[in-house]
Amino acid sequence: MIKVTVKSGESFDRMLKRFGGHIKSRGLLKAFRNGRYFSQAPTPRKIREAAVKREGYRATAKKRQFLS
Repeated sequence: MIKVTVKSGESFDRMLKRFGGHIKSRGLLKAFRNGRYFSQAPTPRKIREAAVKREGYRATAKKRQFLS
């Protein structure tokens, strides 16, 4: 749990900005958004399709590297 106390002479907006910085630095917002909806584990077919697509991307990148 993150607690942010208001420093003496600090405005509410500045304190809120510090709070947002703490949230971003710990990656809490990203973790919350990833867990927002339930997603099923990928099936073996989906895993293989993703691997084939990745290999295609790598092959085109390798061709571009040698053509440049």
